[in-house]
Amino acid sequence: MIIAVNYFRKCTGLFGILLLLCSCAKENTTISLDIETESKFTGTFETYNSEIISGEVTLQINQGTYTSTTGLPFGKGAGHLKIDGHTVTFVDTLFFPVPTIYGPSYVLSGEHQYKFDGQNLTIWKSKNVGQVRYQLKLDN
Repeated sequence: MIIAVNYFRKCTGLFGILLLLCSCAKENTTISLDIETESKFTGTFETYNSEIISGEVTLQINQGTYTSTTGLPFGKGAGHLKIDGHTVTFVDTLFFPVPTIYGPSYVLSGEHQYKFDGQNLTIWKSKNVGQVRYQLKLDN
């Protein structure tokens, strides 16, 4: 009987330690982006595996629409948003023909993948020969 009680105590103690360690692990939470609520994000964008371009970007969302700007020439976009799982599509209805002397403006447009944790929004897309990644933070 004493052996069984000691065994039970050891198992309970090990289980408690295991439970404590698991509860301390950082949880990687992903939240669906709510495109109906008014929100504003600011941050940066950067290209990878191609020409090296980076800059600042803003994104405002309200009732299924968006506006976005970058610091590059012709860096303004606006339109409608669509969410499907972890894909966000920016349907740009504010189209400017960009002269070839300026190059791409990297304003948000088209289909992108995203991850949102309630405060930080990461958006990325393969583009031409590389990838562009936007790191945004929710303005409170």
